[in-house]
Amino acid sequence: MIIQQLTLHIEDRSGATYLVFQTLADKGINILSYSINDEPEYGVLRLIVDNVNRATEALKVLDLFVEQTPVYSLNVPNEPGSMSRVLKELKDHDISLDFLYAFQYRGISQAILHSKDMQGLINCMTEYEKARLQD
Repeated sequence: MIIQQLTLHIEDRSGATYLVFQTLADKGINILSYSINDEPEYGVLRLIVDNVNRATEALKVLDLFVEQTPVYSLNVPNEPGSMSRVLKELKDHDISLDFLYAFQYRGISQAILHSKDMQGLINCMTEYEKARLQD
């Protein structure tokens, strides 16, 4: 299923990530997952939160550019080879990923996927999930 991820570019300085996390905490927004990639002068912070619109509004006080990015959230069984099967399906459909990260929420493993070809990713994963349910 498609969900919205928050994508922020934050300065590479002490306390920058803390300010983001504390601002969201102060507004009662739960961070379900996060990923940080470093670049030469800034970091790319990706967040999955329980309320995207409230989080976007809350982060305005930090004067950061906050982008809502559609990503595919996929339930992945917590067993050996489950993610490998997903990646093989994407490979077989010639879909490359821009990024991938995972987390568990309420005991369910979730993989977050993004591709330049989001429609191809959606189609592929929708069919994959349907086939998995039929097994």
